[in-house]
Amino acid sequence: MKKKKIAFVLRTVGLEFDDRVRKECISLSNKYEVTIFVHFYDNRKEEGVTSYGIKYKSIKLNSRDIFPSSRFLLIKSLEFFLKTRLNLTNFDLIWLHEEYTFLFALLLGKGKFIWDLHEIPSRFETGVMKSIFHYIEKKSIKLIHANQYRINYLIERGVIKLKHKHSFIRNFPDSVFVDSAKSDYKDQKFIDWLGNSPYVYLQGLTAERRHPVQSIESVLLTTEMKAVIIGEVHSESLQKLKKKYKGEFEDRIYIMGMVDQLLIPYYLKNAKFSLILYDLSTPNNAFCEPNRLYQAISLKVPVIVGCNKPMKEIVDQFQNGISLKSDGDNLSEVCTAIHTMLENYSFYVSNAKIYYPEVIWQDRLVLRSWASK
Repeated sequence: MKKKKIAFVLRTVGLEFDDRVRKECISLSNKYEVTIFVHFYDNRKEEGVTSYGIKYKSIKLNSRDIFPSSRFLLIKSLEFFLKTRLNLTNFDLIWLHEEYTFLFALLLGKGKFIWDLHEIPSRFETGVMKSIFHYIEKKSIKLIHANQYRINYLIERGVIKLKHKHSFIRNFPDSVFVDSAKSDYKDQKFIDWLGNSPYVYLQGLTAERRHPVQSIESVLLTTEMKAVIIGEVHSESLQKLKKKYKGEFEDRIYIMGMVDQLLIPYYLKNAKFSLILYDLSTPNNAFCEPNRLYQAISLKVPVIVGCNKPMKEIVDQFQNGISLKSDGDNLSEVCTAIHTMLENYSFYVSNAKIYYPEVIWQDRLVLRSWASK
């Protein structure tokens, strides 16, 4: 029997860096024919096949070349919709990703789409936008969120009215990610820099809200270890730390930049522990459930996390690390947590070494999230 066709529609820096999209595509491709239509941040136009075997086509927006960055976003979104819609006529289901695609959700026909909200859709919390959300909610097959905490928050805010239309998919690592830790990949430049030093794993310190200063400075102050950072670092925080620590920063902090998702295990698997901090300034951060937490758990690396409820819940349950009383804004508390981690390391690492199948991605979780439509 011919497979039904699903179109993924999204905007991203790169398909090899978006782990949620990769996992969902793989899960769905076992039963459906999946194609990705994407707008890349650099606005390039191309067609190809991802490393995980999914065909894609990127859409170039002329409005991006005309209007300044971060301006006239509605015009850019409308062009993305109009250009992409021409490709969607033969698909049985449109799987939309993130708030950016709300015009698709607004303008596509009823019962035609799923809206996968990786983050809390904050623009829809008040006024006329809330009414628009309710309209989209009625038209949709399902709306998917990252966890139950975010659904509960949106219910409390009156954004969600039709509870049965909402499901969640937690961003667990899959077996492909875990198995990639066994690859023979080597980064000789990293090996030469590291030497025989133990190190801490940090990731995604691009925003001040992720406490880059506290994350990096606590390692420099409390330990003699080095730290590897996957992704970029918030520029002002980076300059502040380089100015303060000078040569020591260069000797002990290694900033990798963007890395393909399946290379992350190489840098993570041998880390002494990982720090994962988000401030509480937004509901999106307060109820964050980053894949880097589950990646560390899946590779048996102890963690230190802030008091954000989803992260605290999982760490307190497994006792594979330390959850702070604060969100990590208190440098002294983070330093104390590192001392506690190292002084009781055998306890935390023994718990981390347990295999937790409940935090490994399963294809059925994706199918179950919307199959009851």
